[in-house]
Amino acid sequence: MAAFGLSFGAVTAVAGVHNGIFAAMGCYADAYGTRDPYPRRGPLLASLSAALVVAFAAGSAVAGDVWAMTAVLSAVAVVATLFVRTLHLSGPGSYFVILVAALAAFLPPADLADTAVRAGFLALGAALSWVSAMSGRLSRPYGPEERAVSAAFRSVAAFADAQAGARAKARSGAKAKARSGAGSPPDDLAAAGRGAYVAVHGAWAALDDARGGGRAAPAPRRLLLYALMTRLESLLDTVQNRAERGGTPVPADRVAWLRATAAEIAAGRVPGPCPDGPERHDGPDGPERHDRHDGLERHDRHDRHDGPVGAGAGAAPSGPRGRETPPGLMETARELWPVPLPPRKSVGAELRRLLSRSSPALTVALRVGLAVAVGTVLGSVLPLLHPAWVAVGAAAALQGGPGRQPAQRAQARLVGTVAGVAVTALVFHSYQPGTWVTVAVATVAHAISRGVPPGALFVRTLLNTPVALLLVAAASPTGLGTLAAFRLLDLTLGLALGVAAALLVRGVPRRRVCAAVANAVSAAGAAVQERLRTGTVRAAAAGASWQRMAELWDMHAAVPAEEIRTTGTADRLWPAVLAVRRLLSWTVLGGSVPPAPDDGARAGSYVDALARAARTGLPGSPGLRAALPGPTRAPAPAHDPELHRRLTALGDALLRPAPTTPADKGTGGG
Repeated sequence: MAAFGLSFGAVTAVAGVHNGIFAAMGCYADAYGTRDPYPRRGPLLASLSAALVVAFAAGSAVAGDVWAMTAVLSAVAVVATLFVRTLHLSGPGSYFVILVAALAAFLPPADLADTAVRAGFLALGAALSWVSAMSGRLSRPYGPEERAVSAAFRSVAAFADAQAGARAKARSGAKAKARSGAGSPPDDLAAAGRGAYVAVHGAWAALDDARGGGRAAPAPRRLLLYALMTRLESLLDTVQNRAERGGTPVPADRVAWLRATAAEIAAGRVPGPCPDGPERHDGPDGPERHDRHDGLERHDRHDRHDGPVGAGAGAAPSGPRGRETPPGLMETARELWPVPLPPRKSVGAELRRLLSRSSPALTVALRVGLAVAVGTVLGSVLPLLHPAWVAVGAAAALQGGPGRQPAQRAQARLVGTVAGVAVTALVFHSYQPGTWVTVAVATVAHAISRGVPPGALFVRTLLNTPVALLLVAAASPTGLGTLAAFRLLDLTLGLALGVAAALLVRGVPRRRVCAAVANAVSAAGAAVQERLRTGTVRAAAAGASWQRMAELWDMHAAVPAEEIRTTGTADRLWPAVLAVRRLLSWTVLGGSVPPAPDDGARAGSYVDALARAARTGLPGSPGLRAALPGPTRAPAPAHDPELHRRLTALGDALLRPAPTTPADKGTGGG
């Protein structure tokens, strides 16, 4: 609120409300980077601010020429979509970059000097938003990472509670069967497990975003968070094992420790040590001491220390009660760092990855570009009062609102716009707001909208609509009532175009989904083979396999967001995502094992066959099963039966028949 009000109000006071609006447009940068750690947030928001200025200048340069506007705005839409996805910047995609370019393009043509002045005011608003976004670094420099890690601990605790509840129901005779058949966890337990893995993945991504280049250890606080995450990875693996096999619940004191640790991390303090206690697993053959396998057990041993940190261990900040980081835990973290995080990549390498066959980015970018192009043409030729809203509405239907389909986005935005127009018309029915009322109301509404959760698309649209109407009304002689009516007309047309573009470019193609699965399986198999052959796995191979798994994870999240209707493809992908993820947790975070080249060769051949088959069809499809040369049986390495179970789970995830859906006859993404 301070950044928006200061930029809008100060420029309005000095240079008039017409220029104040450009400064307010620059404040749209504050919609991005809210979940990114500060070391990454600063450079990325600076890059985004520059992109907003460039997009504004590009739109201004072609104002008045319909076909030039169409070409430039569609190019801005495609490039901005790829740009935001390349940088993995949290926020509403390329939506606000397109909005700024479209508003500039539909303004009356201006000379170079006026364009430079307007772009300067826009840059001022973006700069003040950058300062606002980075101000938290002064008080909580590790706040974003701490929030992500804290959420991961809470989610794993909830998963453990769900597993205990399912175990209790099973023992009392309650029926707890999943749709996939007997032996699978109940639906609520499966949902809790998926939520835990999503939260843990988000915490690892936050730690990855917070680190710099090279393999140098991070700041003590971040190293502590990394060490706690390796410990949490072991506990998550334990809970998942017991959920799958009906084992005894995780002890209550450990679940309580998870919640207490989440609270301590969120408060910026150092959590206490994990309580001691034997871990036993009640498998189908009776009690079995197993759950912590290989090197993950190291974290349990080190967690039992609670004393001053030696000079060589790298002390972390002490808590308010004098608590300090257990030395063994930090030593283990230094040994493991940066595993399992992938190696640093250049922007060029990231862009090549986004354009690869296993990425959904190009399809999404082309879809947005097509919708914006058609919206620009229609906005130029139809007698509309504010034609930029057509192109912006087309982009809005295709971006924003995590996990929503285009039709759902369009519906939420349309209903939110209707509600926003109604509120604006009701409040300002007989009162034309003056300049400073406009500044005050727009500032408050903008600030409240930024505090709304990202998924609350209806509420955000309801709050953003009065801001847009007030800004346009301040620079236009047209009354708010007329603007509101045309806002509904223009945006409805744009949203319809966005949905139509989603129908023409039908989600993420099947071949891209299959390529993502095959690449992740192949990379995981290479890491497993190396560990069995040599006894360990190199950081480069571990990081590469983790990167491929992360790409598959992104594909799993992208597919349902780009479907025009639900196809169930994401649900079919999840078992494969989980199987690859669990295979990597064994491979990457495990300790050294005795070299077994023969076991490595057999495991590598098995996974390679699965990867080749995965390129031919979605998991569970007849095409994938037919692509295998014959019956497949997971190898059983002599030194660790757990690997045999995880290889078997990977094969089952890919080969288990899935229900036939409309997607089987079309594209993988719908």
